[in-house]
Amino acid sequence: MQSGSTRSLQTVLARTEEVLAGGADASALGEDLFALALALDGAHSLRRGLTEPAVAGEAKTRLLRSLFASRLGDDAIQVAETAVGVRWSSTRDLPDALEQASVAAHVAKADQEGRLDALEDNLFRFGRIAEANAALRDALGDASTSLDAKRSLLSDLVGDKVDRTTGTLLGQAVAGRHRSLTAVLALYQRVAAKRRDSMIATVWVASPLSEDQRERLTTALARQHSRPIHLNVVVDPGVLGGVRVAVGDEVLDSTVQARLQQAQRRLER
Repeated sequence: MQSGSTRSLQTVLARTEEVLAGGADASALGEDLFALALALDGAHSLRRGLTEPAVAGEAKTRLLRSLFASRLGDDAIQVAETAVGVRWSSTRDLPDALEQASVAAHVAKADQEGRLDALEDNLFRFGRIAEANAALRDALGDASTSLDAKRSLLSDLVGDKVDRTTGTLLGQAVAGRHRSLTAVLALYQRVAAKRRDSMIATVWVASPLSEDQRERLTTALARQHSRPIHLNVVVDPGVLGGVRVAVGDEVLDSTVQARLQQAQRRLER
């Protein structure tokens, strides 16, 4: 999003938190906001009408309510009214913001239930599975396949292995609103991390970390970045010892392979 839309997104997310704090059902709010995002995806003229700066805010609100008040809960309408009342750099940014607000609501539900860690871990694991399985990515990303069919396949894959909130977010991720499944899952993880003002660190190791190793690494990274850290661990035998850690755009690579490559470059100078 461009800077104008980024500011508007923050306004929508703040309104979502206000509605949640007022006692809204987080799951219902999340589902309604995502349903609205999908509806706007297929209605370019409507998106344009709801985002046109020259149209008065009251007119946009009336249009919104006339079309969706009977289909969405009042909590979702409140968030949507805020969304159509701010400026967007692109008409596509409106449904994108509603989707992020939807994810924020579901993440709030997971937090209320003490399942936020599990949610982040499940999203990461499924992203890794999809990244490693081209056939699965193709099946879940096929534009010619209905969303119901994709969600049915997803249900067959995960069954009762994940909680309801994780299953709902995975069902949203396969809707095809984004360029790739792995990209949308990464976005959802960032929304989850933001709820507790934490950063995501991904570490690649040759063998699984013990609980003590995970705790020490997480503590060290949190101290270094002055932020809470959620740690994703990728076990990759190709690492050949050592560890590779990525936090945002920062990468620390102390693997044997990296050290050998550094030595080779020095020899070639």
